[in-house]
Amino acid sequence: MGTTDPRFPPSHPQIRGLTEESIAAKRAATELRDALAVSYSFKNICKIEYLGAFEKLTKLQLDNNFIPKIQNLDHLVHLETLDLSFNRITKIEGLDALTKLKDLSLFNNAIEKVEGMDAQVKTLEHLSLGNNKLESLKDAFAGLRPFHGLRILTLQGNAVHEDPDYKLYALGRLPWLKYLDHRRPRKEELDKARDLYVDEILEIEDRENDQRLKAEDAAKEEAKKQKIEASNLSGVPDLFERMLLEDPEYEKLRYIPNEENPELCGGLELFKDKYQQRCETFTELMDDQLERKKNERAEWQAVVDAELRKKDEEARVWVEEFETLKKHALRECDRSDAGVTPELELSLKDLLAESETLYNKLMAQEQWTVIVIDDLVTNFDLQLGEIVDESKKHVMDYFEYARGLEETYFDGFNEAVGSVLMRLGQDELEEADETVKDFLGDKDRFMNSCQNHHDSHVNTVDTAEETMSKEEKRRHEAEVETLREWQQTRNRARISEMLAMRTRHREAIEEYLDTE
Repeated sequence: MGTTDPRFPPSHPQIRGLTEESIAAKRAATELRDALAVSYSFKNICKIEYLGAFEKLTKLQLDNNFIPKIQNLDHLVHLETLDLSFNRITKIEGLDALTKLKDLSLFNNAIEKVEGMDAQVKTLEHLSLGNNKLESLKDAFAGLRPFHGLRILTLQGNAVHEDPDYKLYALGRLPWLKYLDHRRPRKEELDKARDLYVDEILEIEDRENDQRLKAEDAAKEEAKKQKIEASNLSGVPDLFERMLLEDPEYEKLRYIPNEENPELCGGLELFKDKYQQRCETFTELMDDQLERKKNERAEWQAVVDAELRKKDEEARVWVEEFETLKKHALRECDRSDAGVTPELELSLKDLLAESETLYNKLMAQEQWTVIVIDDLVTNFDLQLGEIVDESKKHVMDYFEYARGLEETYFDGFNEAVGSVLMRLGQDELEEADETVKDFLGDKDRFMNSCQNHHDSHVNTVDTAEETMSKEEKRRHEAEVETLREWQQTRNRARISEMLAMRTRHREAIEEYLDTE
């Protein structure tokens, strides 16, 4: 208990024992939340618990206990080394939050399968699973292939280690290992492993490459979606497709007079091409607007931070000056053999007055700071509003252009309608089947369908414009509201801090006055 564990640097706090009582006893010696390394080895622990106070741990020793399950570690997000060797663990689990873990020792447990370490794929460098219950090559290595940063692996003492193919199988699948079971692989062993399992490894590599490409494509697609959403462009790139999808008449009209000659809707291709060209330009405009909004926000934050730093420095000087006065006055009282003399009492009362003066100065400063920040928020609101108004103008122009494309398309559509109906009347529409002719022959139904076709397109465009404009307004209001809420929260915290300081000062001074 009194010895220092040589595995921990002397600069790291040493805390031992795993009961609420022992933790309370150590609290006076060190702040648990600042501890970086903790050892609870050989403590007869049966469950991982009582670790909530440790917020900054990078190294945790729980070896040589009776722990059956990995649990209650989610708050240790800075952990890099975890030793759970010589316990009774049967499954690798409970590690999802430990995304910085580099060194994991589960030596001498009862683990049957390598699993539960997805969160450590990019960080794990050292894994010790010796003396467990890994029996098959698949159970031991199937889950380790993605760990390209793994450098040290120990599986000695498992049944799988006795498999004659074990070593070459391991090196074939994990050729990047620097040490396998405490031995450095030789080049000839790596070459032999590669040759022996070349077909299988090539298949694995092809599969991994496909998965990597799919993951990259998915990441790019997700980044694209996020950028579209951030620029308030949701629903814009696919507007043309949605316009047709939401059109209840499109399927009736698209192949008139027939599929080989879709005469009525033939102008949609030109509509689509021109829309996509304008969409690219509009996207660039809205992306530029987003950058302007971000820059405006960053400039505002820089001004606010500078103002707060100036006020904080001014307040710090005032507080330090008062603390010096208080320290001197209370020290004089401590040194007085006669206790608090009338002269010292007067000094303490003057100090109380100084405390009130400090509080009033800080409160006045905070009131002025609130006014300054309110003015800055109001100015930001105006500046952001100008950018948003410009964005709305871009939105209006863009959708006006889209409506123009629809009108041009519908003019051509109507010309094609006239041509088709004329040929039908002259019995010259031989390319159309009887179903189409019947539809065209019911003039009221056909003309209503044509008008609905157009109205549906216009409605889709109008709805998209309205949605975008409202979203610009909503985001503007939400951004400003967020700043006002931040200011209110900051102000409440500041006042609470000043009230608490005022109380501390009064209590410290009045304690001496009460002993008079």
